[in-house]
Parts: sequence; C-alpha cells; structure tokens
Amino acid sequence: MSQKRSWWRAPALWALVGALGVLLIVVYGVNKFFAQDPGTAPVGEVTRNASPGLDGIIAMDVPADQLQVGDCLQGFVSPLEDTTVVTCLTAHNAQLIETFKLKGDEFPGPARILAESQELCKSVPLDPTSPLDTSWSYHFSRPSETSWKAGDRLVACFVALDEGTVRESVLPSKAPELGT
Repeated sequence: MSQKRSWWRAPALWALVGALGVLLIVVYGVNKFFAQDPGTAPVGEVTRNASPGLDGIIAMDVPADQLQVGDCLQGFVSPLEDTTVVTCLTAHNAQLIETFKLKGDEFPGPARILAESQELCKSVPLDPTSPLDTSWSYHFSRPSETSWKAGDRLVACFVALDEGTVRESVLPSKAPELGT
C-alpha cells in the first residue's frame, strides 16, 4: 500500500510539473513582450452614417485625423481625443471650423507655432447669427517638433463651449452657387 501512495513523490514527476510551469511563464512573457499593443494598432477608416437616425449620430469614436471641416462634435474634450460626430442640429459642444497647412522646412519653434495657429484659427469667419459669446473658446491641434520632422504641418481649428450644448453650426451657411 505504501508503494501506491509514493508515486506522487517521484522526483521525475515534480521535475515535469516544474518544467511545464516554467514553460507557461516563458510563453506568457514572450507573448506579452512581443504582442502588438492594441492601443498602437493602426486605426481603420471610421464609417460615417450618411442617414443618421433620430439620435443624429454620424460616427462614434472618430480619431482627430479623420474629422472633416464642419463636423459638429458631441462630448468634445480635446482636439487629440476621439469624439462623436453628430449632425449640427443634434446637441453638441464643439465644431471643427477649419484646417490649415503651415509652410516651411525648419521647425519655427513652439511659441511661433502657437502664435500662428491662434492667428489662423481666429481668422476663420463664423456665422454672426450663431450663439457665439464668451462661453466659447478656441482649441487647436498643431505640429510638435517631432511631428514636424515627420512632415506634419496641419493645424486643426475647433471652437468649443465651456459648458452646455447647441443645436446649430457656428459656420456660415454656404451661399448657393450661381446657375443652380
């Protein structure tokens, strides 16, 4: 009877269990180290709803580089964060009003980029009949020295409410084309 109980004490069995444990730890570690981080995976093109329903949502979780001039944004926090694009008749707190490409080969420095970005964004004509007052502020994304070296020259201009929402565009409506 003592021989039947001692099989679990065999050194070879414990060596096998230990080797399997080490192998599992190594596989887990290699997978964690070499696996691609889902946060750095390239983002696919966000699909826009051409006929939004009653909720007015055109697209959700839209990366900043996929926004289009005139997009009204719900839940806007920062020009660099994903946001929800809605119809301008839907409650929203920000709008992308224009984009500009800066010129030059040499990075002009952060102070010059900031000043030029502010000047460009504030030059965008807004609809004088829209509810613009001191509760609105300008936000913009601009190139950093690192992104400038990679060819980035884009300034994206946003206006955003400090609090609350609106249900209209702050951009002037386009005049009808002649002959249409």
